[in-house]
Amino acid sequence: MNMKLRHAMIFLSLIVTPGLADAADLGSRQRTFVRALEVFDAARSPRDYHESAALLESLLADGYRNGAVYYNLGNAYYRAGEYGRAIAAYRKAQPFRPRDPYLSANLRQALAVAPGKLAEPPPPWWQHVFFWSGSLSFPEKAYGACAAFLLGALAVCSAVFLRKRIGHILGLVMVALGLILALDAALSYADVSGSRRGVITRETIVRKGIGKDYEPAFDQPLKDGAEFTVLSENGDWLLGHFEGIGDGWLRREDTAL
Repeated sequence: MNMKLRHAMIFLSLIVTPGLADAADLGSRQRTFVRALEVFDAARSPRDYHESAALLESLLADGYRNGAVYYNLGNAYYRAGEYGRAIAAYRKAQPFRPRDPYLSANLRQALAVAPGKLAEPPPPWWQHVFFWSGSLSFPEKAYGACAAFLLGALAVCSAVFLRKRIGHILGLVMVALGLILALDAALSYADVSGSRRGVITRETIVRKGIGKDYEPAFDQPLKDGAEFTVLSENGDWLLGHFEGIGDGWLRREDTAL
C-alpha cells in the first residue's frame, strides 16, 4: 500500500462529523489532510512542520474536527518546538481517541519537555459522574446513544404487539441509557469545540486585571506549556485558573484553546 493511499484511509476511517458536506468538500478535506501528512513526513525544519500544522489548522477552521486531525496537529507542533500548542491539540484528540497509546505517550512527552509545565487542571465534573467517559470515544458514545434509542423503540413496539409489560420497561431503560450516552457525547464534544481549557504558548506575564497596567499576578512570567482553566473572557483577555498558584488575566493571543 503506498503512502498516499494509507493517509487517505486513515482520514476516511476516522471521519465522525461529516455533517452536510458534499463529496467535493470531503474530497478537498481529504486532499488537505494527505498533503499535511506528506509535508510532515518530508519536513526537515521547524518551518516545514509549521506548514504541516497550518494545513491541519485550515481543516479545523473549516469546522472539521476529528481525532486524526488533532493528533497529527499535535505531532506537527511538537516537532516545531511549539509545546503548548502541541499539548492543546493532544488534549482535544483525547475525546476521540481515549485508548490510543501513541496519543497518550506523545502527550506525556510534550508535558515533560514543556518549559512552563504546571499541575494539570482537574477533569470537568461530568467525567466524575459519567465514570466511563474517559474510556469511550466521542463517536462511540454517539453511536451507542443511537443504538440504545433504536433498541428502546423496538422494545416498545414489540411490547405493544405482544402485550408484554417487560417490553415497556426494557424500552424505558434503553431510552434512559440513550439519553445518558447522548448527554455524555454532547459534553465531550463541547469540551473539544469550546474553550474551557487553555495552554500558554509563549512566555507571558499574567496580570491581576485586564490590561498591561495591572501588576503581575505571579512572581514570574509563565512559559510555554502552562495549562489553565478558563474562568471568564473579556474581549482579548482571559481569566485563567492556574492549578496550584492562583488566578490571573492574560491575553488570548498568548494561548491555545
